Amino acid sequence: MTWTVDEFSAASTGEPVDLLSAPPAPPTDASPMPVSTASRTVPSVPGPRSPDTGPDKDHPDEYELLEGESAEAEGTDAAPVTFAVGYSSGQVAGVVYGGLHQHFDRVRDYHELTEQHVHDLLGTFVEPGYRQADGERLISADATRLLLRDSGVVLVGEAGTGRRTAALRLLNGTGRTLREIRAFDPARDEQLGITALPMHPEVAYLLELPERAEQVHTGFARDLAAYVQALATRGSYVVVIAIEEVWSQLTPASDGLVLQVGIPPAPNVLDSQLRRLLPHLNLAWLPGTPTVAGLLATATPAEAVRLARLASDIVGTFVRPCLDELHGPDQPAAKDLLEALVSAFHNWEAELHAWFGQHPAPRPRLFLIAAAVLTGSTPGRVLQAAEQLGNRLGDNQPLGLAEAGVRTLLDEVGAELDPAGRVRFRRPRYGDAVLDFVITDRTEQLERELWRWVARLPLDGSRVDRTVAIGIAELVLQTALRRRSPEILAMVTPVWARRPELRLPLVEILELAALSPEIGSAIRRRLYRWSVAQNHPSVLATVARVCGGGFADFYVEQALVRLGQLARWGQSEVDEAVLTALSSIWGRPVLRTAVLLRLARWLADPPGPRVALAGRALELLGQPPVVGVPDQLVAPVPDPIGRIPDDRVDRVLATVDHESPELLEALGTAIGRAAVVGADIPSGIAVLLRRWCDAAAGDASRTELVTRLLAHGVAGGPAAGRRVARIRGLLHGWQPPATDHERPEHAALREHLLKELYRVDVSLARHPQPQKWSTDGAI
Repeated sequence: MTWTVDEFSAASTGEPVDLLSAPPAPPTDASPMPVSTASRTVPSVPGPRSPDTGPDKDHPDEYELLEGESAEAEGTDAAPVTFAVGYSSGQVAGVVYGGLHQHFDRVRDYHELTEQHVHDLLGTFVEPGYRQADGERLISADATRLLLRDSGVVLVGEAGTGRRTAALRLLNGTGRTLREIRAFDPARDEQLGITALPMHPEVAYLLELPERAEQVHTGFARDLAAYVQALATRGSYVVVIAIEEVWSQLTPASDGLVLQVGIPPAPNVLDSQLRRLLPHLNLAWLPGTPTVAGLLATATPAEAVRLARLASDIVGTFVRPCLDELHGPDQPAAKDLLEALVSAFHNWEAELHAWFGQHPAPRPRLFLIAAAVLTGSTPGRVLQAAEQLGNRLGDNQPLGLAEAGVRTLLDEVGAELDPAGRVRFRRPRYGDAVLDFVITDRTEQLERELWRWVARLPLDGSRVDRTVAIGIAELVLQTALRRRSPEILAMVTPVWARRPELRLPLVEILELAALSPEIGSAIRRRLYRWSVAQNHPSVLATVARVCGGGFADFYVEQALVRLGQLARWGQSEVDEAVLTALSSIWGRPVLRTAVLLRLARWLADPPGPRVALAGRALELLGQPPVVGVPDQLVAPVPDPIGRIPDDRVDRVLATVDHESPELLEALGTAIGRAAVVGADIPSGIAVLLRRWCDAAAGDASRTELVTRLLAHGVAGGPAAGRRVARIRGLLHGWQPPATDHERPEHAALREHLLKELYRVDVSLARHPQPQKWSTDGAI
């Protein structure tokens, strides 16, 4: 299970988003049986409900994926190709296009709480003030001492107050490694409870409660004190962030754990941010001017941060002599800065209102919108896009010399050509303001048409303009984040998912949006809804690609849950995408256990597409390394008995050998169930078991491991005799008795395994619980 945070990263402020309703139920399949787990370094498997079982309620999606689109693909895909598993010794992230790399760095730092990120964030920290239940006021140093004494604190405050930054200030004072707890999936009908929280030693945890009280177990606040005490014994700490509305509805906790967090003064936040963004200028006078003071009178810390960024953008347009005049409010350049700052802070609303009133003709309006979308493009490309928008909206007039040309249109919309001959607005952030103005000033139907037009701009006949695609991808992501509107991505996805050339940038922006603090919760919910709904295969495959990328580094359980829903559909294109995603996640060693536990759950399904795909996945992931290619998954380091893995070792088997006994039990039990519930053992499982036997023949320790796996397969459910019979048939197929003289080690292994499996079967018949079996590996 995972949880989500939704705040601006720079000031840790902003309103939480909950823009999507609960997802629909998935295809009807029985829930897989629970699997035993143990403490480990990957997120735990939730229970008691299977995370692969959909919620009880079905709310229709306001924006159906194929609304207004043909059900046929706009482009044809190449046939699926045979692929191999790629491995990496570290975490994997997809290629990040163009300016999107800055967004990836941002979300990575936000979730990983890197030392540099925390240092930079706290470098502009403004004291918010804290208040205890008895009314006593504290500064951050006092609150940190309280955290060090009690090992846990709850910070209660409204969204937009900088709660996250205040929490990091306290956690940073513990001297421990900082980690964010992600133990809640916003797409599922479940509640966050204390049992889902980790307890590692020497860690300082940050946990933000979900934005709705019904998503939190009612006893969470009551049980929090026990969790904090358990952390204290491990030298760890936790700060919980909650909004007043949620916390007040939970069973009360000890008042000693709760602090009300104050709101840092907006002028102080602005001054701190200006010193960070413009260290070469002395703008300490700016917050005290009547103009800016008026803007800050009701501003949140997040709005103060935005004002500082606008000031930085505006100053960036000044020439050097003007910069020298910015040392006081009475200078001409300072007056220009203040005037532009007010307009930009109000999103150029007054200027755009006046402009549209003065330009009723469609042509300059279309050109303005096209320039806002394609800023940095050539004027001819902008004009062509404007005409395409006019055709879509029915606003175009017959072309002729009487119509305004590019030069006239540039002047009319307040744009110019930069030295490279590209279209740029003279006003900072003006393109964003144009889009916001048009979207809010027109109907939702026009907005949908607008984004469908935007989605097709990279398409130039039968080819895709990669440069335009990269720019549009960044625009779509930035606009969705700025407006906190996941629907924008939903409107672009069906077009781009069906064009192979556009899938990579689409996957990137969906992944970054899913990890973002602004709309991450909503996009993760959207990805789940897409995975359980009847959609075009290219859209489902896109969800799989997102789940196999950097998204899994932070939300591996959520990624695997969505892949599990996709595996139910039994569509070849989707299956291949799921297998590719699983191999990508598998290539990150820290996530291997999570993958195997999830595949064990899939194998526990009734016969169906997901069981078959789980067998294929295990067979694929277990393929031994190619001869001569170093195996980055199974490190060639001698184990305690001096053995070094060789190219016969199945990678799944080698992973199980190095992980917890609970993983061995879960996988063995699932394989046994898959062997008995269908008409035959799934082909992938049969291949896997043959490879395991190949690796174990003549090797005592691997014989012990395979014996334990198969014994769990027999003992882990009803019909033990039938399971033994199935496995016996496979073993006889692997090593036919007629050729025993040719491979005596294989024959000895077969007989040993059969003897031990019969012992387990007889023991089960005599006792209600499985008894111990021999695993000494004697052959």
